[in-house]
Amino acid sequence: MRPTGMDATKTLETRSLAAQKIGDSNVAVDPVDASGGGAISLSVIMPTVSWTGCFEPCLRAVLEHSAALGGGGAEILVVFDGVGGPPLWLTDAGVKVVTTGDCRGPAHARNLGAAEASGNVLLFLDADVEIAPDALERIRTAFTATPDLVALFGSYDDAPACTGVVSQFRNLLHHHTHTSHPGRAASFWSGCGAIRSAAFFDVGGFDDDFRHPSVEDIELGLRVQAAGGRIVLDPAIQCKHHKSWSLRSMVMTDIFRRAVPWTQLILENHNLPVTLNLDWGNRLCGAAALFSAGLLPLSLVIGSWWPLLAGPVVLLAMAWMHLDFYQLCLRRRGIAFACASFALHWLFYLYSTLTFAAVVIGSKAALFFKHLPWPRLFSGPPQTSNPSRN
Repeated sequence: MRPTGMDATKTLETRSLAAQKIGDSNVAVDPVDASGGGAISLSVIMPTVSWTGCFEPCLRAVLEHSAALGGGGAEILVVFDGVGGPPLWLTDAGVKVVTTGDCRGPAHARNLGAAEASGNVLLFLDADVEIAPDALERIRTAFTATPDLVALFGSYDDAPACTGVVSQFRNLLHHHTHTSHPGRAASFWSGCGAIRSAAFFDVGGFDDDFRHPSVEDIELGLRVQAAGGRIVLDPAIQCKHHKSWSLRSMVMTDIFRRAVPWTQLILENHNLPVTLNLDWGNRLCGAAALFSAGLLPLSLVIGSWWPLLAGPVVLLAMAWMHLDFYQLCLRRRGIAFACASFALHWLFYLYSTLTFAAVVIGSKAALFFKHLPWPRLFSGPPQTSNPSRN
């Protein structure tokens, strides 16, 4: 019988007791890996809510590349977050299938898959991600060569599957953000991210109070890093993203699934990491977008067009700070797409900065006026029953 959600949580806690520490880290690693001499065994965990769409080609890519991997390949687990059996082709492929029995969210699904996995390195893949042919070998080599490496994640490639303007922009922006920040990282990415199983169990796995795709991977990375675990971003580990974005889905996801919960994590941890899209360049661009958006209202209030003269200067400064990204857009699809990407990028900075400010101000106000029934939007992330996740 497959574990229920409660059984999966108990398994995470039980398996963490068998781990040992290494170096200055408080995060556990498998004893077989501590000397660097043990064999790395990969377990690929892919949660999904659908058996159709891009899931099939993405999983078939894993099967193909695993078969080409030396040492017997990787263990492959699919966690169906819902009710219903797998298609026949999946059963015949030798994939271990786990079912949540309900729609519990990707964090719970990944934990369930991890509880069933036997590998000493867990590779989490999104169901709309197609890994590159050399990705599995690169991951195994990295963990074999670096005994103190706790977690590793990669990047989208520069050729997104969906051809829409917003989809191309969003996926190329993610690619650029990751490829321009290689090396030591302060967070984790479960789109294509691997972690030693002992360390994963030691910190309590993903916080399954996240019932929707959100920042559960970032939150996991913060706990790993706080325990001294070494996380590395390797842009050479690439995958193709098949997700289709619309302008509405981009804005709504960025605000309510990313910016709001991420800001809450920052406030809870009292730490604003200078990494990825929170580095100083991005912070300056956020401030510049907010400043440029205020020039027109200011001009109307004071009855003068003089403030508008600052607009082109600010926008040129933003373009200069991310010139390599716009050059990438230009190479991929030409001048029109590069201009559209700049406009979308400006919009992204504007609503992200406004959301960050709104959550910070709302949180501070909620602390000051505790007697008022503030909405959940400005309360801290939920505390879990597992103390290692709090």
